[in-house]
Amino acid sequence: MRQVLIEWAWIVGAILMAVHVGQAWATVPAILFIGTRQHALLTLMHEFAHRQFSRTRPAWNDSLGDVFTALPFLITIHGYRRDHFQHHRATSTALDPNWTSSLRRARYRFPRSRAGMAWLLLLHLLGVYAIQDIKAYLFDAKMSVDTPRATQLRQAVFALLVVGAASVLDGWAVIGLYWFVPMFTSLMALLYLRDVGEHHAMPRPGLEASRTTLTGWFEGFFIAPNAVGFHAEHHLYPAVPFCRLRELHGLLRQQPGHADHAVLTHGYCRGLLTEVAQSPSLSGIDQA
Repeated sequence: MRQVLIEWAWIVGAILMAVHVGQAWATVPAILFIGTRQHALLTLMHEFAHRQFSRTRPAWNDSLGDVFTALPFLITIHGYRRDHFQHHRATSTALDPNWTSSLRRARYRFPRSRAGMAWLLLLHLLGVYAIQDIKAYLFDAKMSVDTPRATQLRQAVFALLVVGAASVLDGWAVIGLYWFVPMFTSLMALLYLRDVGEHHAMPRPGLEASRTTLTGWFEGFFIAPNAVGFHAEHHLYPAVPFCRLRELHGLLRQQPGHADHAVLTHGYCRGLLTEVAQSPSLSGIDQA
């Protein structure tokens, strides 16, 4: 929970700074930066979906997860978990909803040149795919609908509180500019890059059909926060919290033969883009 509060502190600080300055040279970087912290919040929402906050008090786990990491993005822990657990059960197969959805979109077909990948990232950054992707998350994957009554109650109360606070404080412009603009632009670019890195354009199938992307501090903070690049480790041991994934990675690398089966990519801007340009989508495993 501490990391959730840290990410919110980054977001609030960026908003306050940009509003105080009131100039485009501060607003644009703030929007880009907030998108990186929104992405970080979603990686922590994923932790709540795996009940990492509390396994013995599921209602408490889901309530906190909804309020601080899911409902601000219009989705729910329950809806995300329903979709995500099926992804874990049938990774990169015809029964994996994430995989089958991706295969229907041309932007997930590889190989693709670095220039082609840069163009797609720019289109995501400009919000070209935002409506399509957000619709897919909210309704096609049912992350916002068909929820139990307790979740519906949280959705309603959260919406009323946000609408009331924004109306009383005259904060609609701030919410639109510093929450929804990042959500529709820089967040979409980061989600696309991470989606590609997790399961697509792999040089070989790899452990759990998943890739581990190793990063330095810069990419670790701005592109793959909260150890989200250790994706194969997460698929192997989904009960391990994000703060232990790096340690788990180190232990696995000590195991004989691990390197022969794992797909280890060094960096998103270097290694991943090289593999994207060289490797086809492993569409053969979608029928595994």
